[in-house]
Amino acid sequence: METPKMREAILSKARQEAQVLVDEARSRAGEMVLRAEEQWRQRFETEKQRLLSDSRREAARIIAQADLRARQELLKEKDGIIKEMISRVKQKLTGNTPEAGTLSHLIGEAVDAFQSDQPLMIKTAGQDVAKVKDIVSRSPKLKDRITSVQVTVCMGGVITESIDGKVSVDNTFDTRLEMLIPKLMPRVGDILFGDGRS
Repeated sequence: METPKMREAILSKARQEAQVLVDEARSRAGEMVLRAEEQWRQRFETEKQRLLSDSRREAARIIAQADLRARQELLKEKDGIIKEMISRVKQKLTGNTPEAGTLSHLIGEAVDAFQSDQPLMIKTAGQDVAKVKDIVSRSPKLKDRITSVQVTVCMGGVITESIDGKVSVDNTFDTRLEMLIPKLMPRVGDILFGDGRS
């Protein structure tokens, strides 16, 4: 056998085997590159979804906080308007002397609340003392029962009290207004700020 031919045959076979190894290595390298690219895409997509989810949560939180602040401001403004309205009502009640019929009705309710015929005294706003005395002096039922008419601090109306001061019936505008406000506020709020359906 000739050595150069043999050498050429060995070299040829070695080249073929080397080419097969190179081709296999290229093929595996290509597959690895494709896998790496796919893993990168998956990680990128996962990270993108996580960031989007975080962003959506943060946006929802910011919107919820802004909505809450807006509602609080709106409620604060509504409350201010209603307080202003109540303040004006109180000013009107304080400045006006009620009609004799209104005072007579308030006195009658307060006196009738006592179950006995015990003597009573009446307290009323300074501007109403003369009217209350006149109503008491004109009524035979009240004239003998009411021992005195005194001044108290109130917007109007009357407080009827036993002589010993242990029992009293408060029929003042102040008390009536305080009792009415919680009942009327939902209706007033609906009229002022609602859709007007109730």
